[in-house]
Amino acid sequence: RLLYSLLSVFFFSIQDQLKSLQCTAISCLVLATKTNEDDVIPSVQTLAVQSRCKHSPAEILRMERIILGKLQWDLYTATPMDFLNIFHAMVMSSWPHLPPRLPQRNPSLHVALLTKQLQHCMACHQLVQFKGSTLALVIITLELERQTPGWFPVITDLLKRAQAGS
Repeated sequence: RLLYSLLSVFFFSIQDQLKSLQCTAISCLVLATKTNEDDVIPSVQTLAVQSRCKHSPAEILRMERIILGKLQWDLYTATPMDFLNIFHAMVMSSWPHLPPRLPQRNPSLHVALLTKQLQHCMACHQLVQFKGSTLALVIITLELERQTPGWFPVITDLLKRAQAGS
């Protein structure tokens, strides 16, 4: 009888661990989809259904928070692209007369050009040492210097508003 009790406790313990393992695995999948900026992120409900997970979306999200806490991760840190978009919007809102001087004459096309330049910088191993905000500021500065007469006050204003040093 004692052996039966011990085996049943052991069996249920293993069963609980397997259930927890499945929840951990699907939570890791959710985290992996969130870290890739280019992909469309499916809902937790969709991932749970497609993976035939027996856990509710609430349990999966709870496990995700546990994993993030254990790893001390923050998925919502700003990327260099975020900084580029923010700084570009700051320049365009403060200096609305600039777009006609820029080569594409269209702010979204101009951001696309800057994005391409930022991607090249991020692919260069020598530039990895710089913060994303610094890369974004440098790219905008160089582009405005190249295309806009009187660029210095624009960049000075941007540096002040971005609370960055010279």
